[in-house]
Amino acid sequence: MKIDIRKVLSDKLYCESAFRHYVKIGVLRKTGNFLFEKHMNKAVSNLDFANFLMEEHKFSIKDKLPGRAFYDWCITIYYYSIYHTALALTAKIGFESKSHLATIIAITLFYYHRDNLLKKEDVEFIISNVHLGRNDIDLVIDAKEIRERASYNVDSSFELGQARMAQMQAADFVSRIRALLEDIT
Repeated sequence: MKIDIRKVLSDKLYCESAFRHYVKIGVLRKTGNFLFEKHMNKAVSNLDFANFLMEEHKFSIKDKLPGRAFYDWCITIYYYSIYHTALALTAKIGFESKSHLATIIAITLFYYHRDNLLKKEDVEFIISNVHLGRNDIDLVIDAKEIRERASYNVDSSFELGQARMAQMQAADFVSRIRALLEDIT
């Protein structure tokens, strides 16, 4: 089944069908939520390390490797912080994912299309404050594309501004989702 990620956002039935497809072929599997904390811890660890690496550009990297920058690695690490947060969301609903797309589909279905998994007060809180809307799901998709360019494209140069943008987006996403998941426990 070829998945149209934008249609997953706009069509709940299509999203449910894509979700069932990934469960059927074993890319998404029911596991319980025991991986939730591990993925959140990994997300925070990645965020901390990327922040450390960003700061080291001012100190040891500047001194020991003059004229060099490793912003592509910062972007890659920030991406994995976002992705482990997405895996934490998937684990929280009791699934493990073996695919970026399947992860996004599970998040979209359970946190964007379906409201009945949470108490009414929780859903109202998410909708009015930190719900997973189109921008959050697009952030995961866009971050993956930037991470792929940073990891594999030898022609791209990555500037401090791009790394700072990735830093802000990752920190915001991780902290909002962490707060959301702590509130619904």
